[in-house]
Amino acid sequence: MALDSEKKRQIIDYIREQIAQADFRADAYVLDDAGKKRPTRNIYIKLNRYLNEFLSGKHENRLIILTGLRGAGKTTLLSQLFIQYKTPEVYSLFLSVDQIVQILEISLYDFLSVFEQFIGKTFEQLDKPLLLFLDEVQYEGKWGVILKSIFDRSRKVFVMATGSSALHLNTNADITRRAIIERLSPMSFSEYLKIKFNKFEIKGLAAAIRQYLFESASAGEVYSGLNMLEPKINSYLSDINRPEVENYIRYGTLPFMVAINNESLIYDKIEKNVERIISMDIAPFSNFSSEIVSRIPAVLYAIADADVVVLSNLAPKLDISRPKLMEIFDILEKTETTVRVYPHGGHYSQTNKPSKYLFSSPAFRSMYFNTIGSVKKREDAMGKLLEDTVGMYLTRYFGDRTNVAITYDPAAGGADFIVSQGDNRIILEVGMGEKGFAQIANTGKKVPAKYGLVVAEDRLFLSEKDNSVRIPLEYFLLI
Repeated sequence: MALDSEKKRQIIDYIREQIAQADFRADAYVLDDAGKKRPTRNIYIKLNRYLNEFLSGKHENRLIILTGLRGAGKTTLLSQLFIQYKTPEVYSLFLSVDQIVQILEISLYDFLSVFEQFIGKTFEQLDKPLLLFLDEVQYEGKWGVILKSIFDRSRKVFVMATGSSALHLNTNADITRRAIIERLSPMSFSEYLKIKFNKFEIKGLAAAIRQYLFESASAGEVYSGLNMLEPKINSYLSDINRPEVENYIRYGTLPFMVAINNESLIYDKIEKNVERIISMDIAPFSNFSSEIVSRIPAVLYAIADADVVVLSNLAPKLDISRPKLMEIFDILEKTETTVRVYPHGGHYSQTNKPSKYLFSSPAFRSMYFNTIGSVKKREDAMGKLLEDTVGMYLTRYFGDRTNVAITYDPAAGGADFIVSQGDNRIILEVGMGEKGFAQIANTGKKVPAKYGLVVAEDRLFLSEKDNSVRIPLEYFLLI
């Protein structure tokens, strides 16, 4: 249905207001309380490169979609890029799609049609590049078709759109062929230190640690390599207080938590973030009834308090049918709220033994432990947070590789993770001292592996007997 003149006037007024207030609104994300530019996340370099290439005349990569967990920092990244490239040499527009859909009650297509009238040129007639920064694009039900149309109409339009992880639930093949989809993970420890203390990484250190941890030929090579890097690592961490490591694990993976000092307020905000994931990212993109949606918090709490999840046991406790519970777990995984770790073995083992569900950010489990409570002892609770953290790092590093599988040993006394790269396997345990080595050894009897790694709050140590290396937690957090 065509827009009437009053609606068009309303949209034009909105565009004028957006342009007039754009810098002020973006500065709230770009600048800190002292008016200084906030440090950027590591992915900023890649996103910046796409824009530079476009403006230098390379038009292949001009539709970039940034997805990720709600609260991971997508809007901040988009604001930082918008401010950097807002110049008279380009048309630029920062648009919160949720506002035009929910407040103006119009489609993104209608809005952009009026925007063409506002600048006096269709996308095909542009006399200079147009940079469109579209935040929360998943609120537009036909976002894929609309972005495909923009891509096909003009090589002078660059679109960078953000969306929650739920965006993947209705991504169509046409948009997948045209778009580059980048995923924003929760913050790494080095990003946390950069954002909180303006402390920048030592160039090449993370890559070197990753190389020794995951690409070595033997445990001895892991140990000697990390031992050689120790002076650099110690120099980098010399002025970081030990409590910062625990603060990072408990809530520092979510960037909006870094500047808050009140722990009660921190967990309140994390709880509200989880509520928004359920109401804005899960409910609209599922066929769940309101009754089922209302039970998702109980499912998440059950995950927080369990080592592994046995669906047949959990379903009657929550009064949810097993098939419906499987659907809930599936959408929690697709929206990157949780990470599923399958039991190691063949197809039969993976379908007949329980999976382990970790949180994509340990801050979620920490919130449940601190606001709702848990029967776990503090050291056991911290162990689960460390497991979430290691799982988050493994997913971050290996998640896009089709030839890598991350599983766990479901047997009693088995290891927390098995990373399989083709025929090469590395066994990982999150633990302390001899207990960790014992679990590596138990799993190693059944799963041939190059070596084992124990991530622990302890010193670097090589156990030749167990073909394993104990990695200080701080070292692992720098990869």
